[in-house]
Amino acid sequence: MSLDLDKRQRAMLREMGIRLWQPQAVAAEVAGVVVAADTQKISTSTPTSAALPAPEAAVVPSSASNAPPSRRPPVESAPASAAPSNAANATAGNSAWSLGEARALYAQPAKPAADNGQPAVPGAAARWLLLIETPPVAFEADPLSGDAGKLLDNMLRAAGLHQSASAVSVPLSRRVDAGNAAPLGAPLAELLKTEKPDVILIMGRLAAQALLQSTEPLGKLRGRNHQLAGVAAVVTYDAAYLLRSLPDKAKAWDDLCRAQQIAQRIKPK
Repeated sequence: MSLDLDKRQRAMLREMGIRLWQPQAVAAEVAGVVVAADTQKISTSTPTSAALPAPEAAVVPSSASNAPPSRRPPVESAPASAAPSNAANATAGNSAWSLGEARALYAQPAKPAADNGQPAVPGAAARWLLLIETPPVAFEADPLSGDAGKLLDNMLRAAGLHQSASAVSVPLSRRVDAGNAAPLGAPLAELLKTEKPDVILIMGRLAAQALLQSTEPLGKLRGRNHQLAGVAAVVTYDAAYLLRSLPDKAKAWDDLCRAQQIAQRIKPK
């Protein structure tokens, strides 16, 4: 259905940023009206008020109601030896990291192809470990709850993690002035010994810097294959950040594809 608008009305809509699909002849007429309107506006010098940007929506994590049972208790950790040195991370040297409970993301992964008669899913034999930077307020929450959790779930399912042999998440929370805490290396080593992951996905800038003991920004840590205690690791954004920066979703998908390529090299046992 088309609107019967005259040239002046079409020009006004064009000025408001509303695009109209119209024949080429009409478009030429409207363009002339717009030029005339612009000339008149310049001559009158009428000031216009700048539009204020919409306030950023706060991401409020919700508590988990149906979270899978945890596998290990949280452990307080000491700060990494190589803390970020820029001003934005000035307090990182006085902080400690808490390594939270391991949770199975998908309690019932897909059955092997031999059991259901379906073709084998690439990477389904891999064991995944997600180390997710998490604010203290959401430390005990289900990682797949809330808006950030829904986004994470969609991303992981698109990458096939719901069909993996094992997909476990562990929250990491940075606590300022946490006092004398146990080193992060010991609980992390115990976690890796228990879960035996084939690929680790580190989600979050500060968590990646602490775990890899690096001062490099996330942009440089991404796009590379790392090793964490001898296990292949990939760095990406956390889901809460992606809710605030939608253009970086494509980069996060690239990171997931990189991790999936590692997982596809794992052969069924």
